[in-house]
Amino acid sequence: MTVSEYIFSFLEEKGVDTVFMVSGSSAMWLTDALCRNQKLKAICNHHEQAAVMSADINARVSGGLGAALVTIGPGATNAITGVAQAYLDSSAVMVLSGQASSKLLAYEQSTGIRQHGTQSLNLEPLVSSITKYFAAVMNPADIRYHLERAYHEAMSGRKGPVWLDIPVDIQNKQVPEKMKGFAAVPEKYDEIDTDKVCELIAQAGKPLILAGGGADSESVALISHQLHIPVVTSRMGIECICSDDPYYVGRPGTNGQRAAHFAIQRADFLLILGCRLSVSTVGYDPADFARNAVKVQVDVDQKELDKTDVPVDYKIHNTVQNFAKAMKNVSAPEHVDWTGYCREMRENYPVVLREYQQLNPLNSYYFTSLLAKEVPEDTVITVDTGSVCNVVSQSWHLKKGQRYLISGGLSCMGFWAGSIGAMEPVIALSGDGSVSMNIQEFATLKHYQLPVKLFVYKNNGYMLIRHNQHNYMHDRFLGVGPDSGVELPDFCRVAEAYGLPSIRIEYGDDISAKIRQVLSMDGPVVCEVILEEFGPLAPRIASRVMPDGSLKAAAYDDLAPFLDAEGE
Repeated sequence: MTVSEYIFSFLEEKGVDTVFMVSGSSAMWLTDALCRNQKLKAICNHHEQAAVMSADINARVSGGLGAALVTIGPGATNAITGVAQAYLDSSAVMVLSGQASSKLLAYEQSTGIRQHGTQSLNLEPLVSSITKYFAAVMNPADIRYHLERAYHEAMSGRKGPVWLDIPVDIQNKQVPEKMKGFAAVPEKYDEIDTDKVCELIAQAGKPLILAGGGADSESVALISHQLHIPVVTSRMGIECICSDDPYYVGRPGTNGQRAAHFAIQRADFLLILGCRLSVSTVGYDPADFARNAVKVQVDVDQKELDKTDVPVDYKIHNTVQNFAKAMKNVSAPEHVDWTGYCREMRENYPVVLREYQQLNPLNSYYFTSLLAKEVPEDTVITVDTGSVCNVVSQSWHLKKGQRYLISGGLSCMGFWAGSIGAMEPVIALSGDGSVSMNIQEFATLKHYQLPVKLFVYKNNGYMLIRHNQHNYMHDRFLGVGPDSGVELPDFCRVAEAYGLPSIRIEYGDDISAKIRQVLSMDGPVVCEVILEEFGPLAPRIASRVMPDGSLKAAAYDDLAPFLDAEGE
């Protein structure tokens, strides 16, 4: 068995069923071994970034390992953005790259020469900081160790990407019968003192859970229902709780929901589950975040617990899943008044305002609310970055079994292309600018007839940046639309060029009927939605203009547009 054959046999044994790839000469033996493997499916993307993003989404949806195959030099460097995204969003992805011969690579490594070989580049300095494990495989006898260690690193603790760089002369060499394996050391976690946690909860009158990307719906449901605690989520944690759940409150953040902010600032106990407390969640004055609450934080990443931006009273280094199991038989009193208050705030302060229905062109929030009503349960929803992520994350009504996947930490344009990796029906939501970043993947959708329904929010450019340049640059616009250097195509005509069916939705249409038409069609569909170029992005954390003209950051629970004393 060759090294290449061994690699794909290993992936197959670990439950991988699909490898996302872009072929190349220096990955020739790897590509051939994948071609000959009878159990693995290869999906040929048209850009390495999209291949790794597809592997990322594949890992998130399956709960296992995602795999991507790229070639030397630019193939590898193109993959870096996808790897960085997987690293920040804790996604278990294995990247395999072809490389120049081991002799040439060894010379590069030992001397520091810029290059010694066609397209060759020493990757370790470039990617070691965004992977949990990187290795250049210089000896066929080491392949078992590198694969076992890479798999362990990707799947254990806080998940993340790993990378094996395999020289072309190593790829087709035979592996020895006996090879050294990797002996994994079990992860060490804190003991969970349930008595201590229960004592803090018992003292609380207004308890609240903040669930992040490290949490999951099963654990959050168990804890919140068992202990009668309302729930808010970060953007990475949106899929942790359905919008119809009686304990669901909302989503805080720089573009958040008022009810969630009110609840956080009034809570006297905050249980933080797998949330890294990023600026986009806690705002610009982290010391004031949940100022009245005793805070307990559960996280698998000790480095996140070591941060001091938000004062936390009790930190537990463990998984949210283990914490949920430990709390399984614990009971707590119901806080009827508090839960009722949170529910009332949700009802009193909706994100999608009634006046949005009348706007022409269509308002993004209004359209999203109509789309969310039509998308069925148990559907994968991927949301690209920019204003679309703000709008959809604020207004999407999450149903039972729906997955809600974003590019969280990196916030990478073109993330819609990762929808390819779901390998099942997907609703992909992206702005026109972000679609353009990976528009070549229309060909991948067409070739494999992947069931991706891509809704293009066409607002003629980068609406989020347009807002920024309006608010802070006195309408000096550059790089935001056709009038400032960014031309956008007719996406229905582009879809037609790729052989994809398309539908356009605009003001005056029977919007719900057209949405249902898109959802009912087999295979991939591109739906271009004509939306307002400069629509509202609200509520949001903003600053107040003081009498002397200076700016002062508003309180965390005082979102813009600012309410008057009566809350209107």
